[in-house]
Amino acid sequence: METEGTARGRTPGGEGQPVRRVLFAERISDDKNEKSDSIESQDEKLRQRAETEGVTVVGTAVDLSVSGDVDPFHRKSLGPWLVNEGLSKWDELWVSTQDRLSRDDIHFMAFVFWAIEHSKKVIVLDDPEFTRQMETPEGRLILHAKGLGPANELRRIKVRTRDSHERRRFTARWTGGIPPFGYVPVQRYVDGKTATYLEQDPDMVKVLHFMREQILDGQSFFAVAKALNEKGEHTARDRARIRKGKPVHRRGAEEGVPEQWSETTVKSLLSDPALLGQKKHKGEVLYDSQGKPVMVAEPIFADDEWQALQAAVEARTQTKVRRVNGTSPLYGVVYCGECQSKAAHKGNIRSNGVEYRYYVCGAWPKEDRCRGVSIRAEEVEGWVEIYFLDRYGNRPVTERVWVPGTDHSKELGDVKSRIARLRRDSVAGLWDDAQEEFRNLMHSLMARRDELAAEPVIEGRWQEKLTGQTFQELWAGLDLEGKRQQLIKSGYRVEVGRKSFKVTPEPVPLAEDLERLRSEGADAEALAEVTEALRQSGLLTEE
Repeated sequence: METEGTARGRTPGGEGQPVRRVLFAERISDDKNEKSDSIESQDEKLRQRAETEGVTVVGTAVDLSVSGDVDPFHRKSLGPWLVNEGLSKWDELWVSTQDRLSRDDIHFMAFVFWAIEHSKKVIVLDDPEFTRQMETPEGRLILHAKGLGPANELRRIKVRTRDSHERRRFTARWTGGIPPFGYVPVQRYVDGKTATYLEQDPDMVKVLHFMREQILDGQSFFAVAKALNEKGEHTARDRARIRKGKPVHRRGAEEGVPEQWSETTVKSLLSDPALLGQKKHKGEVLYDSQGKPVMVAEPIFADDEWQALQAAVEARTQTKVRRVNGTSPLYGVVYCGECQSKAAHKGNIRSNGVEYRYYVCGAWPKEDRCRGVSIRAEEVEGWVEIYFLDRYGNRPVTERVWVPGTDHSKELGDVKSRIARLRRDSVAGLWDDAQEEFRNLMHSLMARRDELAAEPVIEGRWQEKLTGQTFQELWAGLDLEGKRQQLIKSGYRVEVGRKSFKVTPEPVPLAEDLERLRSEGADAEALAEVTEALRQSGLLTEE
């Protein structure tokens, strides 16, 4: 609370007169549609009047960027003067105009009755009758009527603001807030006005493509989040703070401590249609009159990249598998040969000062379907090296790639919902004065509905792609983690039992394997190179 002394140094009151302790209340809204005096203008008027009357100004409550519908008791600067210690420091509250006190008629009258109850005077400079009218029932009725004027104006301001936002909502303009990760706000001069739009940020786009590649390679959301944190990549919120010259800040921590990526934030970001440049409102994609998504920026991912990413995100979500990086060298590759459960890696088991590692059945002892398998990890990893290469080393290395399909079911459902809503609004009479606009909009939506309904639904699918190498050629350059990732990409798994070691799928004759790849649409040039290399090595004959 700001406190002051006697206005212009005058002695308060005349001889024998009580001191008049005055509090100035000044407020201005950040709403550009509100036509009001500036804080400087309000302050000048109040001080000129105080100098004339020789009162003691005990303080000035200045509320900047505070809407007129905020209760005076809840205002950051004025509120403390209305309770406890602040209340005892003043006798009169001065405002330049009534709406500086409040634009809400309910809050306004509540304050008037509160002031009467606490024997406080309210002086409104441009309304000399205000104080006198507080003293009688008839006067208070007049004040209530006066309170309706600012209240109605406030409602008109809100309607104009809402209409303005509604008009901008279905345009490419950015209406404010923290942009989606991958984009930054920029100012452009369009049609004689400056407006905000979104553009891709090359650095964030690079991060997003890194995240996509990690997920397609089989990494978990946790692993991706861990990698981003280790690289020091800032979140969208922290990047917005940095652009404004503010320090990064993690909730619950001191300023300067950055936010951390988590499994949830990674998954949410990589499945957000905002990465396709689509505009959202209240968490939902906006559609134009043609039933198409409103675009606010250039897509970060191409359609096929996006579909492959969503398939991988969905697959990762459904597996419900959690992995702590580095704890299991062959995680996702080794399975229990008895019950087919994913094997768990156990380490730090010491005997006589020696550290041992084991692969054990992940279902035991939580489930009784398996008696449990426990095999030394070094043996399993060694067998993979020898056994796998012996039986599969001359096999062509393949990777799973996503072949996008076409499915407009979601968009079709959204368009049908809009048509139904439009019909309900018409029955309710909301389009009575805009029949031509209603017909045009309905025609556009129905045309889009028919167009989408005619599109075939083709499911996307994973397909093997040849890399041009055999496993024998590739293996020497990979570390254990690289080998694990390659086995997963190529669809292999190792089943370990008490006295068994099996790699699936079982190898088939090379000619059959190559023919299968050819029939599944493998790259013809890569397939020809691999076939020729196998022939020259004598591994593939014409028989």
